[in-house]
Amino acid sequence: MKNVDVRKTRFAGSFYPGSADEITKMLNALNERTDKPSAKSRPPILILPHAGWIYSGLAAVKGLSTLAGSPPDRVVLIGPAHRHYFIGFSIADYSEYETPLGNIPVDLKLAETLADQTGFGCVREAHETEHSIEVLVPILKHIVPGAAKITPILAGNVSGADTERMADALASTMDPLKDVIIISTDLSHFFSYDEARKLDQQTLDLIIDSNSEEILERSGEGGRLACGYAGVLVAIAVARRWDLGKPEILIYYNSGDSGGDRGSVVGYASLAYNLPDLTQS
Repeated sequence: MKNVDVRKTRFAGSFYPGSADEITKMLNALNERTDKPSAKSRPPILILPHAGWIYSGLAAVKGLSTLAGSPPDRVVLIGPAHRHYFIGFSIADYSEYETPLGNIPVDLKLAETLADQTGFGCVREAHETEHSIEVLVPILKHIVPGAAKITPILAGNVSGADTERMADALASTMDPLKDVIIISTDLSHFFSYDEARKLDQQTLDLIIDSNSEEILERSGEGGRLACGYAGVLVAIAVARRWDLGKPEILIYYNSGDSGGDRGSVVGYASLAYNLPDLTQS
């Protein structure tokens, strides 16, 4: 895979603040509002939301704060491509990922390994126009200042076989004791407050029960499920290979709870898959 240039920030100043000082101030404020992480150690897999920070930032900080005490060696982030259509997954081949807090290097060695094992390349147009990973990277940089290399992956139009192939590659290449996989997804989109809570509970139940079949069957329902369903399927498949058991819901709410119009909301949740010996408490 060719080493190319830096993936530039695109959504600083819109989805999240545009300057390092503003970012630090906002993330410190969000961190003060979160309880201590209920996950008792660094989770190998996290599922986090990716909307504007004023809406989903609390949930993203809640999830990523579980990494603060034990920084991972490698971080893979998988998010949906909202603006550019393609088939399969796109594995970023940038040399660095820019944030207002400083750049984070991309793990090109891991990217090449995953590309070799899965057959997926890089669709740069998708990465350059997408927010689902970008909004999480500055939070990661803030919470884990010395964060190791990241590998951003976007999901386009994927099949169940695609997600299984990606899960095989990740599970065999990464180490749940050292590395972290972050799945970026929001839940239901643009339903009323009460309806969204019902739909989101159904989706969370499917994730907790590892019901990949129904998630895949419902993936075409638009805003009723989760925009990052492909990444969720990868998470479930990797968790099964790593014997992680059921994920823990760290926090759930929707945009109606964080100041938005309750007539049309978006659902957010942070979930953590813990290591087996930490799921018995």
